[in-house]
Amino acid sequence: MDPLNKFVDKLQKYFQLDIRYYIKNTIHLVVSRGVVLGCALILSILFARFLSEEIYGQYNFILAILGILSIFTLNGMAIAITQAVANKHDGVLITGIKEKFKWSILGSIAALGVGIYYFLSGSFLLGKCFMISSLFLPFAYNFQIYSAFLAGKKQFNKAAKYRNITAVLSLLMVGLVIYFSGNLIHIVITFLFASFLLEGYFFRLTLKEMKSQDKDQDAISFGKHLSLMNSVSVIANQADKIIVGILLGFPDLAIYSIASAIPKNISTTVTPISRVSFPKLSVMSKKDAYSAVKKKYFYLVILAVVISVIMVLLCPYFIPLLYSQKYLSSVPYAQILFIGLIFVIPTQILGKALFPSQREIGKLYRFRIVYSVVELILLFVLALKFGLLGVVLARLLGDIFAMFYSLKLTAWI
Repeated sequence: MDPLNKFVDKLQKYFQLDIRYYIKNTIHLVVSRGVVLGCALILSILFARFLSEEIYGQYNFILAILGILSIFTLNGMAIAITQAVANKHDGVLITGIKEKFKWSILGSIAALGVGIYYFLSGSFLLGKCFMISSLFLPFAYNFQIYSAFLAGKKQFNKAAKYRNITAVLSLLMVGLVIYFSGNLIHIVITFLFASFLLEGYFFRLTLKEMKSQDKDQDAISFGKHLSLMNSVSVIANQADKIIVGILLGFPDLAIYSIASAIPKNISTTVTPISRVSFPKLSVMSKKDAYSAVKKKYFYLVILAVVISVIMVLLCPYFIPLLYSQKYLSSVPYAQILFIGLIFVIPTQILGKALFPSQREIGKLYRFRIVYSVVELILLFVLALKFGLLGVVLARLLGDIFAMFYSLKLTAWI
């Protein structure tokens, strides 16, 4: 046996972890996450450099509202589909996408209603954007379910390749519109159409991967439960931008969006670990799954601390460099949010892998709803009291609460 394999064997024995499995599959997701993060970063730079704070703030406000309306696309169905496919129930992909489209109609109606409201209120630009978005919403937010199916098949390399292509081509399409047009309506249409076109194509390719028509009706029910419990957390995740946009204005929302964009994207660095862990945890007993995660939790905390410290030290330099001096005021807010990564990253392995893999609906309801309600209360109270600083502090306090509450649910503290 060569020295490298001996070294890997020793690591596997020490960490009690199938390191070869994680290296083989996580590397694709990590690279994909890097590509997606890079494309999002470039897009935000294009907005900051070529458009005004007002337009960038309006764009983020529109995406935040659409993000909340995506609740109707049953966004919790992905985890249920991954688990069902991991247990050989491929037919759940068709059943799941049909269910998602059926409920998406409500989201389109809601988007149309928001558009009419803003149009009648005299905000014609926002009104038009929301009314046009109502036509695209079901198509732009549903086809990405192909990724959940491929995760269940453990085809992480293929899922990563599809996401990379989608991210790069979407960036090119939206970037060209920003540079040559700068019109908010054109930008929103291009963003939604790119998602529909590219993810629809990859969904069609994924259909060829189905090996059986076996269905798991319990998975659909589980997916609806997850979507319902996700609804409060989705609202909480988007509430900060909506509160800033309404109470403080769109220029302040642009400043906050710059401050929060990189921390929010970096917080998903653990997502590849969660995605790769989920199929393995799904076929374990509850006792074994909890034991496996508990042994690795400390290392995630260390990883989070290292990332947080590095980013806090670097952000005073890279934010002005990337976004220009006009976004210098974003730096202190970004530093606070980077501190929050210490609590966000370790928590994700519990909320996105451990609890869902064991179909612990009660714990998922309690964790996501209690945490989200606490964060919403903090957002409203602190935003009214301290403005933009209050919103950032609410995020940090919410992240701290989420970590300790999730540990309490596992009975580890």
